[in-house]
Amino acid sequence: MDEKSDLMLLNPITGDKITLPPITTMECVKPVVNNDRVLEKYKMSFYDGELPRVEDTPYACPLDRYGDLVYLKAILSSDPSAGECTVMLIHQPYAQLSFAKVGDAHWNWLQMHSFYADCIHHDGCFYAMTEAGAIDVFDLNGPSVVHRRILPNLVWMVQKCYIVQAPWGDVLQIIKEESLDPEQPDGETYVTAYEVYTVDFFELKRVKTRGTGEYTLFTGKSTTSCFSVKDHPGLMANHLYFTHDDHEELLSGKDDPRDIGVCDLENDTRTNLVDPKPWRTWFPPIWFTPNLAKAVLQVQAW
Repeated sequence: MDEKSDLMLLNPITGDKITLPPITTMECVKPVVNNDRVLEKYKMSFYDGELPRVEDTPYACPLDRYGDLVYLKAILSSDPSAGECTVMLIHQPYAQLSFAKVGDAHWNWLQMHSFYADCIHHDGCFYAMTEAGAIDVFDLNGPSVVHRRILPNLVWMVQKCYIVQAPWGDVLQIIKEESLDPEQPDGETYVTAYEVYTVDFFELKRVKTRGTGEYTLFTGKSTTSCFSVKDHPGLMANHLYFTHDDHEELLSGKDDPRDIGVCDLENDTRTNLVDPKPWRTWFPPIWFTPNLAKAVLQVQAW
């Protein structure tokens, strides 16, 4: 984001930037100007597409703070430096979807669909998963958007859902569950567990797996990822590395400890990676995987 919360694509290794449409082209955003017609702040409308249009009082927010409150996750269809690229954005209010292709002048709002938790681009389409575990497919390749729900909500309560395409080609759905620990008398201690499912696109069902074998998973506010331990010997096979990813908690409790650790998928045990105290005043932690290929070529050219 820049100082006005407008989004851009940035290669952190090379410094290359690609601008995206202005934030004021989003359906939920209205600019507020002062008497000198200078942009002063934004107002976010609370509207989910239902008709007749009824919404709460718009929420006013400073320019530089808007993005922290509203942007939840961005997903790319491809490497933007390689050609055409579409950005799918999960954003507030109500965790809705908007998309833009590189070069577009405005964001395209996918109305009537809300409360999404994660999304991937797979086989030419975007697969967005709701907070309750349902999976929707969006085909943006034609003159109009084609939407279809391929898997329903889960029948049990979940805390978080993630979706990722594994290196071997399968699409995995990761469910994070949190329940009270029956062994603790205070009634306020929670136990967190993760379950992994393979999405069967032919029979349109989920198949529970025993884990990821010689692969490991990463979850958090950034892109959900899956890596081979053969290519990354420092990682543990059949484990899941996680970072704190509750959007509201990260905003309201910036001085609170972050939940960062690793979960053994075979025996459902977890271990904290670090003492959370050093992370108290940091930005929400993310997993960062740089691609050095372009940087190496530039160095060789020099």
